[in-house]
Amino acid sequence: MTYQRPPQAIADLVNLKPDPLMLFGPDPDYIVIADRPMYPSIEELKEPKVKLAGRQINPDTFTPYGTRGFHNPRLRQLSTGTDRELQGLPEEGAYRYFTWSPDGTQIAFCLVTDHGLQLWTASRTSLQCRPVGEADINNSLGGVPYDFIGSDRFLIKRRISGATKPERTTSITGPAVQDSSGKEGANRTYTNLLENEYDVALFRYFATGQLWMHRLDTGEERAWAEPGIIAGLGDSPDGNYFVITYVQEPFSFNVPYDKFSDKVQLLDKEGYVVRELAQRPTVEHLPPAFGAVITEPRRFSWRSDHPAQLYWTEALDGGDPRTEVDHREQLYYLEAPFTGAPQPSIKLPLRFGALRWGRGDLAIAIDWDWTTRRQVTRRWYPDTPERTPEILFDHNWEDNYNDPGSVITVSLPSDHSVLLTRDEGQTLVMVGNGHSPDGPRPFIDALSLETGEKSRLWESSPPYFERPLFFVDQDPNYFLLAREQSNERPNFYLHHLLNGDEVRVTNFPHPYPQLQHTQYELVSYDRQDGVQLSGELHTPEGFRPGVDAPLPILMWAYPQEYKDADKAGQVTSSTHQFRRISPLSPLPFLAAGYAVFDDFAMPIVGEGDDEPNETFIEQVRMNAEAAVQKLVGMGVADPARVFVGGHSYGAFMTAHLLAHTELFAGGIARSGAFNRTLTPFGFQAEERTFWQVPETYVRLSPFVHADKIDSPLLLIHGADDSNSGTYPVQSKRMFAALDNLGKTARLCLLPYEDHGYAAEESILHMLWEMHSWMEQHSTGKPTDQASTTESLATLP
Repeated sequence: MTYQRPPQAIADLVNLKPDPLMLFGPDPDYIVIADRPMYPSIEELKEPKVKLAGRQINPDTFTPYGTRGFHNPRLRQLSTGTDRELQGLPEEGAYRYFTWSPDGTQIAFCLVTDHGLQLWTASRTSLQCRPVGEADINNSLGGVPYDFIGSDRFLIKRRISGATKPERTTSITGPAVQDSSGKEGANRTYTNLLENEYDVALFRYFATGQLWMHRLDTGEERAWAEPGIIAGLGDSPDGNYFVITYVQEPFSFNVPYDKFSDKVQLLDKEGYVVRELAQRPTVEHLPPAFGAVITEPRRFSWRSDHPAQLYWTEALDGGDPRTEVDHREQLYYLEAPFTGAPQPSIKLPLRFGALRWGRGDLAIAIDWDWTTRRQVTRRWYPDTPERTPEILFDHNWEDNYNDPGSVITVSLPSDHSVLLTRDEGQTLVMVGNGHSPDGPRPFIDALSLETGEKSRLWESSPPYFERPLFFVDQDPNYFLLAREQSNERPNFYLHHLLNGDEVRVTNFPHPYPQLQHTQYELVSYDRQDGVQLSGELHTPEGFRPGVDAPLPILMWAYPQEYKDADKAGQVTSSTHQFRRISPLSPLPFLAAGYAVFDDFAMPIVGEGDDEPNETFIEQVRMNAEAAVQKLVGMGVADPARVFVGGHSYGAFMTAHLLAHTELFAGGIARSGAFNRTLTPFGFQAEERTFWQVPETYVRLSPFVHADKIDSPLLLIHGADDSNSGTYPVQSKRMFAALDNLGKTARLCLLPYEDHGYAAEESILHMLWEMHSWMEQHSTGKPTDQASTTESLATLP
């Protein structure tokens, strides 16, 4: 079969020009702008790749597979409203990893070439660009492969000069053998792992790099630190010390590289070892519980308001959150010259989450607990760690209506972040979503450290939906504001917090004027047991519910687990928000005359000691029944033409709904998992293993219930899906079951595609499959078509 295209009205929504990259510099008057790439072609997805240690690497370029660049980079000056193009660049070049120097005088970025990444720089004044070395950067493990050290030097990760790619031997010297350790643990179902000694040699070749220190003024470059597989690097605020993490051998065949054994070292500014901080084993046998961690030192980070003070944490509960202890974490620190014993700092009762630095008497620590969904924000005193931290907020993260928001930070010239304060340091600034039964109204609050009282500094006001994105480092009275309406796409402004002055940054037009006047409504309703639900209803322009004939409708959802029924029904979307139409969403079908019920609530509640998955089937059925009843009662949905679909966990949900209800004319399941015995060490929010609750894993496998599926089911899957637990075999085996049971089903395997689909041909064909499937099965009558056995796995 060849690639197909959906009706033109749907196809027109695929290749809309995306918003450009915008990168603010230290001077808020200047922004780097670059055009985002459109969808790649299927030919681009056919680029070579090797699958090693949980990564997909392009062997020709030493970059992550699928690396694509931005185009047409330019500098925008807000005060004049002018754009200037960067000079001296290759025609039609593609670029990634744009960065400003700390003083805002230089712009750095990588040119994407057929042989790899090449670092370039440009002066902000002249915009004349020049390369920094050859296209020999090693970016195999991802991340930004260079860093400004001050404003006059770079550290660049390059390939090992003269290294030879290992050759695959044709002779067989023996079997591949693995021994168990005798230790209990629970690893999720990882993909693209190392399988043999050739894979080991290949990963070593592609992942090993050498750091080079490059001077901008002279162009001089010298090797810095030892070569190795570098998994992390961070400099102290004074620039005199670095923490570096090296992955070590032997490598594991059971987990991806970020769980391999490693060593953490402290280096001086010349790249020499000052102190070894940790030697950590491969992480293969953590306790089988959310929040389980290693017992060795972890989460190394520099204190932002100190020249060179290094922090980390260690578990006090053996890394097992099931252990009853008064404190789970102990923070330690060392400071220059790093010769003494580690000093204890504060202890945390819950699992360590994050640190936010301010000054000697002000820092924020966040700790959390999975079982209770609890997150605690504490004020503490770094210079007097014996002082008991004070709780600022103790919050259940499922409770959106009472979310206090998050503290705001700004960057220092050292490129380290500190808390944004006002009133001579006595007031913190917080940003939150402002969720309520009427929808979210994002806000900025001031929190008094003396009284603990909050006051509102700014709030989004209808008919607009506005979001503060970040505060300007050099003038934190200004913040970047995104403003939108239901029929007006987001545009960006620099907004003054105190006097309301604004500078408009963008002026994007409506991206799809042909759908500008489609109708949107946030629909609320209750399910059978009283849990409040809602969903986003979209109908074609001019449609009148209860007057016009009901429409075919596509319902799209993704299940979410909760521990509290009241919180499961909270509203988190606004009728004032712009509805962006992604081709991977269900919204393109508005152009074909369908109604769409998007993101309709699919909570799975397990209160107290009850696990949500014990009643997953019953709850998804109640959710769907309540939604369909509401839509039919409104006169929106034709009950004979109601379709349901979802991606990933939503596909899993879809198969269950077809097996356990008779509500739907058909279903669409994209990139799903249907046999839970293939993910035996947990999935989604399920902590228990198959061997603890085998009956739950079996009952929750739609594959087991395939004989109950009587409505037509379309299965779509990326042929190279690397997502944990959703191997393409999941859809293949589900289709084989349906086919042999005489059910109506179709399997579409999209060549070269991963868990999400990227190529223009794939996306257009996916939309054609979905539209054709719904049109074919919209009669409401049993289909005469036999189960189709056509698979698209043989597409070129």
